[in-house]
Amino acid sequence: MTKLADKIKEALKAGRSGQYAKKSPYDRFGFTQNPFRLDVDPHNPDYLIEREEVLLEFAVQIGNAIRLFEEDSKAPFRHLLAHGIRGCGKSFLAHHFDREWDQIGFQDFNTLYADLSSWREPIELQEEFGSSTKTIETYEEFLKKIKLMEKPLIIFIDDLDYTITGTPAIPRIRDFMSDIEERAQFGVILIGFVSSLTLTVLLEADQKIHSRSFLPFFNPEYFFFPVFSKTEIKNMLFQRIRAARSPTELFSLKAIEQVSNYSLGIPTVALQLASACLNELIVQNIDKATVHIVNTVIDQLSYTEAVQLVETVDTDHDDETTSLLTPKRRDIVTAILSHQIREQYFFPKTGVEGLRSSDLAELFGVNLSTMNYHLKPLISSLNVPLLEAVEDVHDARSKIFCINWQSHMANVLEIITVYQHLRQEKYNIKPSAILLSRRKSS
Repeated sequence: MTKLADKIKEALKAGRSGQYAKKSPYDRFGFTQNPFRLDVDPHNPDYLIEREEVLLEFAVQIGNAIRLFEEDSKAPFRHLLAHGIRGCGKSFLAHHFDREWDQIGFQDFNTLYADLSSWREPIELQEEFGSSTKTIETYEEFLKKIKLMEKPLIIFIDDLDYTITGTPAIPRIRDFMSDIEERAQFGVILIGFVSSLTLTVLLEADQKIHSRSFLPFFNPEYFFFPVFSKTEIKNMLFQRIRAARSPTELFSLKAIEQVSNYSLGIPTVALQLASACLNELIVQNIDKATVHIVNTVIDQLSYTEAVQLVETVDTDHDDETTSLLTPKRRDIVTAILSHQIREQYFFPKTGVEGLRSSDLAELFGVNLSTMNYHLKPLISSLNVPLLEAVEDVHDARSKIFCINWQSHMANVLEIITVYQHLRQEKYNIKPSAILLSRRKSS
């Protein structure tokens, strides 16, 4: 290695270690990192949004599960299933109850938290090696913790979706529950968290075999996490700014109000909007975000159209001039979302993330040209397409349609799908729980 190469290597090390750290773009606002970033520690109380109404309703459900357990430690419906739109705070709330149980709960119960998504294996390892030693040890360590408990146990399980069919890393729900109950010497109550989309898939006619093996373990009164109200979104943004301990006022009150109006009631969407506004301040060398800045970002990211789509969730018009998401197109979107959920959580996987246009045509009993007629507006509409198409130049029937989970349009389609298919009173989905325009305050 030459002397220059040695010097470059040392310079890289110095930069990485922070020895010669440059000023952060956020320094002039009084903090070193973006306060609206998504990757925060859920254990940090500075970032916990205390949704009092939701917390209290959920606490009542847990208390009811405890009552059933105390009447009969083997009561069939003592376990609770909670579901909600992605990003509505299920994981944060599970962490909160587990972490704060000593202060808020009963001393004659212990709690434990587990996130099954951390037990997944890379696809290449699943195919090549089956189960890795590391993953098996993770599950075994989880079971060992249960065995050490000297009181009845309440377990909060995030991403319980993976137990529906099981994976090389995670057993099916029946074996999963059996392993837990065998080791919980004083009894156990399981609080499982799944995606509302997963519940939608389980209730499909062709998924009865999976729903019958999964849902009977839980109290049929499933708990639904509603989208955030505008007030809750505003409180979250103010809390992030306070946590950053910024000496400056980053947003005007009207700007915060506007972010909440276009957040879809999803915290991650609100944070993405706020973060984009902050970047705009840096680029334009402005000290405070106004409504004009927020509107600029909203237009750039096509959030106006997103909110308008959500507000059509109660409409049922076939008129394509007034409604982009006609009932037929909603069913198409639901079919694609359902397939992607099965690809994410169900095992074995097909290896194809989306659905082919020919598959959709067969599914809906129409010819290919009719299906393409319905699909075309979903691809070309708005500034951000609702669907993404993977082209195969050799065969038009092999065009694959999928939804980008990272897109805010995925949030829109998820909200619409969940509302349309789980709106029955039985599943506790009401318009006021999922439409932001009807949740103006908590």
